Amino acid sequence: MIQCWVTKGNGGMLTLPTAISWRFRYGTDTPCDSYEVKCLWEKGQEKELSDASRFYAQWEDERVFTGVVDEYAVVCGKEGLYLEISGRGMAALLLDNEAMPAQYQLATRAVILADHVTPYGITAIGGSGLTPVNNFTVRSGESEWSAMRDFVCCYNGVAPRFDRMGRLVLDPHDDDEILRVTDGTAVISWEYREDRHGVLSQVAVRRRSYPGMQWVSDEGFIAEGGRARRVITVPNITGTTAMRYTADYQLKASRRERKRMTVALAGAFLAWPGQLVDVSLAGCGANGRYRAAQAEVSCGDNGLTTTLTLGEPDSMI
Repeated sequence: MIQCWVTKGNGGMLTLPTAISWRFRYGTDTPCDSYEVKCLWEKGQEKELSDASRFYAQWEDERVFTGVVDEYAVVCGKEGLYLEISGRGMAALLLDNEAMPAQYQLATRAVILADHVTPYGITAIGGSGLTPVNNFTVRSGESEWSAMRDFVCCYNGVAPRFDRMGRLVLDPHDDDEILRVTDGTAVISWEYREDRHGVLSQVAVRRRSYPGMQWVSDEGFIAEGGRARRVITVPNITGTTAMRYTADYQLKASRRERKRMTVALAGAFLAWPGQLVDVSLAGCGANGRYRAAQAEVSCGDNGLTTTLTLGEPDSMI
């Protein structure tokens, strides 16, 4: 059984009644994690959640969601009186706040977290291997999420994401735990597709008016007939290493949705984004190893289901 509760602005906690239906969505990038819960309610408590700010969910003694409360509604209709509450994961706090423009001579993990993450009450774990970046720029109009993500992902190749406890994780994915989907698994449906549109074969990064250019190519995609080049212009102060990181990231990011396999399974919380998934189904020509890019877990008319969106293991999922 799912157990849900909220905390209020005054520090109080309220346990929500039995959930009638619910859906949790998880990913490793934008849009951030989200939830929708529908539960029984009582008359006279229409404004009980006016100051609710945080939402938590637990499944079989394990925390499965920590996030913010965006919206709630108390509905009275033919189904009786019930509460609908929805919101996003803790990444919402970084997405909703605009970063102050800045130019760092040397950006480090500690500096980026102090300026763009911890002021919002977010705890970060991992990231000891993140390399400092020279002449790191936070542009006007960027969100705090974008500023942090550029440092962690673009220049260090690590996909930042939030765990179910609401902590920002800055380490590479742990590949020790693998979900195996076989003919013995309760597979409801599956779909495999490929999309070449938007996949880059070559990226060039050049300084605005200073000599120097970095080229990165995807030889495998070129051999398959792919021809799509991008030229990216960066400030003159951008170092050679930063230029190469930028080119590498753009090339990998373009392959994010090149290959996608969607698998719907009976059961709840069977895998998490970033986890490796081995697919081995009779008669399926797309068997192989994938990495979960997204997970959606729901309870409704079809019972408990976990739908996984899988991508290439080495792409920026």
